[in-house]
Amino acid sequence: MKKVLIATAAIVLTTGIASVCFNITNTGDVSDAKTYSAGLGNLIITVSATGVIEPWLSVEIKSKASGEILSFNFEPGDFVSKGQTIIELDRRMEKRNFAQKQADLAGAKAALDSAKAKLMEVNLNLKRTTKLYNQKLVSDQARDIAVAAEAMARAKIGEVRAIVAKAELSVDDAEERVSNTIVTSPIDGTLVEKSVQRGQIITSGMSSVTGGTKLCIVADLSRLVITAMVDETDIGRVKPGQVANVTVDAWPDSIFRGVVKRVHPVGESSENITAFKVEVEVSGDDAQKLRPNMTANVDIIIKSFNDVLLIPDESIFKDSKSGNNFVYLMIDGGPQKRTVEIGPTNGFDTAIVKGIKSGDMIFIKPPKIYDKGR
Repeated sequence: MKKVLIATAAIVLTTGIASVCFNITNTGDVSDAKTYSAGLGNLIITVSATGVIEPWLSVEIKSKASGEILSFNFEPGDFVSKGQTIIELDRRMEKRNFAQKQADLAGAKAALDSAKAKLMEVNLNLKRTTKLYNQKLVSDQARDIAVAAEAMARAKIGEVRAIVAKAELSVDDAEERVSNTIVTSPIDGTLVEKSVQRGQIITSGMSSVTGGTKLCIVADLSRLVITAMVDETDIGRVKPGQVANVTVDAWPDSIFRGVVKRVHPVGESSENITAFKVEVEVSGDDAQKLRPNMTANVDIIIKSFNDVLLIPDESIFKDSKSGNNFVYLMIDGGPQKRTVEIGPTNGFDTAIVKGIKSGDMIFIKPPKIYDKGR
């Protein structure tokens, strides 16, 4: 048997085949080994991440008014136009509040008129007292009292004017709250969440410490974005403008096109693992199949190589002594060890730069009888 091995090796050497370190016998059965035909293909290198689909624009709607909901005739999934009435509230409470604020303003203006009249009075008194003081007919104390009274009257004017300004703002706010009893959509979009029902009494976001009652959410579903978390080891390769392939469980046979729009500058750490948010916008007609809150798998295309010689990663081995990469070729019914120079890989397939050619049969895993030859 040894003679056969030596003779065979000599023949191969004289024919000039590279890397002739191989192990072959006449008795080995390779029928149980899987083989792969090396061929040209496209190699795509990606960074993979998962994320959640969200609307590009989503608006939580509240009202500055309080009151009972008289009508809310939309349901989730309904389209609403910008400016279209969504909810009507009972206006009586806000109208009463508006009338009260108008009365407060009128009272403040009356107080201002009174303060102005008082200032005129003390001004006249100050002039008389000053004249008498110059004639030495009144004391210093009398003059000082008149001066102080005039200063206090002027201060009162400023105080009351501030009250009037505050009352005017309150009237404007109350008037706005009356108008806010009609709740309209701020954007063209779809009602995605309905938080209240007809007959419910809501609180104003202006008067409630909780920020008021959330009424609904309207979202623009014409643009969807995936917020994916990319590991810190990969984030350096991700840049805005890169194309991404997106898949979801709901449509397992569909691949949606995405584009990286934003890479967040600050990472988020959890259990000693740091990841960065990457926003990927989904485009194309098929994107309308997607829904907010779906989980999406995102493959961001970093590089692509066309028409390169590809073989599976699992068919490539490394020599522990030389450090060279090699494969097992199917030669004369058995495996032959062949050194190869590898190129880029996507973790599943690797491009081969040198060592084999298209059409060569590669053992994905050599038969056990040849395993020791590795």
